Amino acid sequence: MISIRSKLSLWLSGLIIIATVIGLILFESMLREAFHDSIINRLEEDLEHVILATQLQYGQISIDQKQLSSFYKPAYSGRYYQLNLPDQVIRSRSLWDVELEIQQLADGEKRVWQAKGPKNNDMQLLSIGIGAQNTSLTATLTVAQDLSIGRRVFSEVFGTKLAINIGMLLAMIGGIFIILRQSFKPVKQIQQSLAKLRQGEINQLDTQQIPTEIKPLADTYNQLLDYTAKQIERSRNNLGNLSHGLKTPLAVMQQQVEALGLSDPQAATAMQQQLDLIRKMIERKLAAARVTGDMLPAAQMTVPKDFDSLLTTLTKVYRHKTITYDIHNHSSLSRIPVHREDGMELFGNLLDNAFKWADAHITVTLTTPDSKQIWLTIEDDGPGVQPEQLTMLTSRGTRLDEEVMGHGLGLSIVKEICEQYGFELQFTASQSMSGLAVTIVIPLSKPTL
Repeated sequence: MISIRSKLSLWLSGLIIIATVIGLILFESMLREAFHDSIINRLEEDLEHVILATQLQYGQISIDQKQLSSFYKPAYSGRYYQLNLPDQVIRSRSLWDVELEIQQLADGEKRVWQAKGPKNNDMQLLSIGIGAQNTSLTATLTVAQDLSIGRRVFSEVFGTKLAINIGMLLAMIGGIFIILRQSFKPVKQIQQSLAKLRQGEINQLDTQQIPTEIKPLADTYNQLLDYTAKQIERSRNNLGNLSHGLKTPLAVMQQQVEALGLSDPQAATAMQQQLDLIRKMIERKLAAARVTGDMLPAAQMTVPKDFDSLLTTLTKVYRHKTITYDIHNHSSLSRIPVHREDGMELFGNLLDNAFKWADAHITVTLTTPDSKQIWLTIEDDGPGVQPEQLTMLTSRGTRLDEEVMGHGLGLSIVKEICEQYGFELQFTASQSMSGLAVTIVIPLSKPTL
């Protein structure tokens, strides 16, 4: 799902772009209209000047060039006039040899239109019909202006406006990203704090640098963490106290059962079964309390810190042997979902067994073949175990420390912890070295206790 920061960036950028486009369209429309109105106004002024310079003498109409602007003199200057009489056409020198096609108008009638003019350029034209007093003589006076120069100016103005708007748009979009990045920096810090919390580096969120808007959420989260930790600790303590409190009554009952076995073996057997059932139930609940500790990341076993600690300690214990080791964490795992105390005991026994039998090297490999399991394999280059003895290592109910010399030491504890957590324990011959490979398959979903 898209983040809030990205969503805000996209929405704000989109709104600014839309607003800029609408503004440019409105500006272009207003500028075009203003450009058109300015040309019409100029043509009306030119029309007035030409009318004032028009004279009627002896029945002949003429235009006094001295009263007109010098713009009408250069050829194709861009400003033109033309007077159409019934039998004569008078035009400005600027038209040179071009004659405009003019529609005759009645006296006082006006016409505004555009047409092609000299050099095939677009022109804006304004015509008016004029007549002389006491005569039926009428003429059509037309003034025109070349649009190419005005359009070039229009394009320059609009281009400058467009460049400025694009620059402002880019600056605003950049400002949006910078402001949002700065505004969401505390949220980023919370994400980093949550990551540290998952890694067990901290126990609570630091609320000093958190914005006031989300500080209540962080405080509530800290309270929940504290409450959960206390509940777990209280649960484990209560179950531990209960188990210790039941030891003495169970011991007394065990003595009574043994005494009863002398007189009534059948009743003693039935009582012994019930006592064993009670012991298993107590062990099951204690295991549940210990497994509950993996709910808090800080209580889980870390990689590679805890493994380095175990390997360093065992290197000192077996200092009479020169043993090297490697930890291959292909999936970059940081934690193993097992309580640290249980994990140190579990992997400590396996690594101790590997150090005992290794000749020179031990390898610890962590992989995640899928998103549901972690495979942790400990291999050594020792003599290994015979194939027929591998099945005995995984046989349920077998005292491994009696059946297999050396390899069985501590493996009963390993097997017990794996059963408590629902881990799968596998013993195979190492593929890369000559010794034993012990693999623990750790499900990422919690087992049902």
